[in-house]
Amino acid sequence: MQLVRSELVQLAGLGAALLVVGGPAEAQVAEVETAHSVFYEAPTRTHMLVYTPSVDVQATPWSWLDVRAGWEADVVSGASVATKFGAAYAATHSVDVVSAASVHDFRNVGRGEATLRLEATSLTAGYAYSAERDYRSDSLQVSARTDAFQHNTQLALSYARNFDRVCDRVQGETNAALWVALENSTGCFASDAGRTTRSIDIDTYEASWAQSWTPVFATQVTYSAQLLDGFQADPYRSVVLGEDRKAQEHVPSERVRESVTARAAFYLHSVKGALRVSLRGYSDTWAIRSGTLEAEFEKSFGESLRLMVRGRGYKQTGAIFWSDDYTGGPPLGPRGQYWTGDRELSPFWSWLAGLRCVWTIEPAEGRLFGIARSLKVIGSASVMSYSYDEYTLGGTPVSDARAYFGTLSLRGVF
Repeated sequence: MQLVRSELVQLAGLGAALLVVGGPAEAQVAEVETAHSVFYEAPTRTHMLVYTPSVDVQATPWSWLDVRAGWEADVVSGASVATKFGAAYAATHSVDVVSAASVHDFRNVGRGEATLRLEATSLTAGYAYSAERDYRSDSLQVSARTDAFQHNTQLALSYARNFDRVCDRVQGETNAALWVALENSTGCFASDAGRTTRSIDIDTYEASWAQSWTPVFATQVTYSAQLLDGFQADPYRSVVLGEDRKAQEHVPSERVRESVTARAAFYLHSVKGALRVSLRGYSDTWAIRSGTLEAEFEKSFGESLRLMVRGRGYKQTGAIFWSDDYTGGPPLGPRGQYWTGDRELSPFWSWLAGLRCVWTIEPAEGRLFGIARSLKVIGSASVMSYSYDEYTLGGTPVSDARAYFGTLSLRGVF
């Protein structure tokens, strides 16, 4: 689930519009958008399917106030790694590392926010609540943005606080090497004597500077920092630590993540298109380092149709305590007091390629169907491929590790 969510977030971010630094938008009566996304991941033996519908409504009763509300869901089914071990253990034991169709979940998210617009400044505050069988999340976020120099410069600050809770089984031992993985979500967030709740507190800070240098060239630099404190392991996954001994995945309770992203956007008059490039560097206290290079080109065909192609390359190192086999000798074997079977914490690289189409219907006069000022249909499709340097399933390399993502949305302004 952590992998699916993070990739969905990354893929959604690739669909962002051309960076524009400008003044407040014209007041609208209402804007409604519904989107439907499908994510399918098919590495060796661990298929995952996620369907995500969403609805968002925005109202602008006055030019100085925006009010937004939305709902989103994840319908998840597939398989995940139940027991992580490497080639050394697989050579003498027969263990099924994958539980077929072991993941079935339904996540609901409700959100709302309000933005107060002043002459050159806007203030936003919002709240979101997410619930699934084994996870609860309350999230508060505030942000401020100001424009300067005839709206050619934009500075923004934001802060978000998550109060998350994850379900786990009651562990009878204080030694984490003796903890047993959670069997299922039955009894979670209920008065079940065999279940408990572990907290995760997340603080997210972000600062950005966007600058329009010329009518056809703009840049943006963003710094992000995130502080996590709490239970960050997968409660369902076991890791083999030695002969006939396995324990629930165990990772540090504290993590600090930092990233810097630089973006540039160019408008090419000759082809009526926009070229956008971005470079992101990331590091955290678990010793993961990564770099991301993205590029996209969007071209307009008349007033109503825009097509975009995009690509991304990503490379990361592994966590300092990562090992594909905690039972082997150097350079494998135990890495201190922590162990994990999460492939997202292993060294790997990936690439992405995708397309997006935006079709806008806006009548020259009057309203569509007598009510809509405009309608916008947006469709996109992407494919991702992963290459793992060390991660295996019982010593078997993960082959054909690809994910496919598609979305279709309809946005109406009334």
